[in-house]
Amino acid sequence: MKFILPRAPCFIGALAAVALTLAGCQATLSQDITTFNAAAANDMPTACALVASANAAFQTLAMTGTIKANVISTEKQAYAGASSICVSPGSVNAATGLETLTNAYAAIVAARQATTAVP
Repeated sequence: MKFILPRAPCFIGALAAVALTLAGCQATLSQDITTFNAAAANDMPTACALVASANAAFQTLAMTGTIKANVISTEKQAYAGASSICVSPGSVNAATGLETLTNAYAAIVAARQATTAVP
């Protein structure tokens, strides 16, 4: 004689096991995000310093008067966005803040490189 379990209770049991597993994953994921944000927040001052340094270098080049207005405008917008984060880093999610700072740094460096390409 074979013993056959009814499908519905087995299915419900399987769903319960999956739900418990996902709940554990969600707690772990939430903790990982919190840990990541804390680590990223520690990197914000370094990122802000890099952006400020890149801006200072660009401003030195801009003083020569040979940089196109659209390049200066692009750099100014990038630096303004970065500055708002650096003034109040707690106002943004650390990961988003670092992404914004990275993009601003890349834009400033690209603007600086564009100035060296001008004959």
